[in-house]
Amino acid sequence: MKRKLPWRHIPLALVAIYALFPMYLLFINSFKTKTEIIKNPMGFPTEWTLQNYSIAWQQGNYSVAYLNTLIITGATVILVCILSGLAAYALSHLIIPGKNIFLGYLFISMSLPMGFIPIFFMAVKFNLINTYWGVIIPYVGGGFAFNVFLLRAYMVGIPKELLESARVDGCGTLGAFFRIILPLSKPAFIIVSIFSALGTWNEFFLANAILQTEEVRTVSTQYLNFTSKYGTNWALMAASGVITVIPMIILFLLLTRRFISGLQEGGVKF
Repeated sequence: MKRKLPWRHIPLALVAIYALFPMYLLFINSFKTKTEIIKNPMGFPTEWTLQNYSIAWQQGNYSVAYLNTLIITGATVILVCILSGLAAYALSHLIIPGKNIFLGYLFISMSLPMGFIPIFFMAVKFNLINTYWGVIIPYVGGGFAFNVFLLRAYMVGIPKELLESARVDGCGTLGAFFRIILPLSKPAFIIVSIFSALGTWNEFFLANAILQTEEVRTVSTQYLNFTSKYGTNWALMAASGVITVIPMIILFLLLTRRFISGLQEGGVKF
């Protein structure tokens, strides 16, 4: 019996190649010298070297940048899960006056762009320049509406009888959330956490504007250490790029199965 050629996989393979090609260039160029990148930007290096990584780590001050990014990303993910989760719980299982109006407001806010200039001037007004909160607050607020709708779509499918049973057993409103809603909505919270972590870790423009000193800068903003008006060190920039993206790649690979299952279950509940 002849095995049929999976033609439907060909478009997916082409998309995957298109998406992974920049990562291929970033990886192989991080092991080349600056001169070799100019001569042979797409081929494998003639001599593999790790010197770019040690220089990039020191010049980019990544020991401090990693700590800053971990603090900002961790705080953002925690606040997003708590605030969006409580809002989604209230909008899906509690009787609140004006609930539909608030849902409409959230829906409209998703289509409105988040203005960079107003955020910057508010950060200046409230003395949040060069502070973690100067970027954490916009990060949490920027994805709030999307995360609420995602979590709410998942929580709607949780039977109300479970909450009623919990209340009969003496659980309050918050107790029912932490003991019933939160464990059953774990796949949805994993999706929200991954999206928030990826967006926060890779965000550049707002972090570069608000975090202006080396003591508070993040890994995504350290690219500027390898560029100047006189030229760009592509070898160090490639190594810096690998240093920046590796943690998020590892995180995504570790949580891929839960991420996909959460999307499938959330899609069914929509």
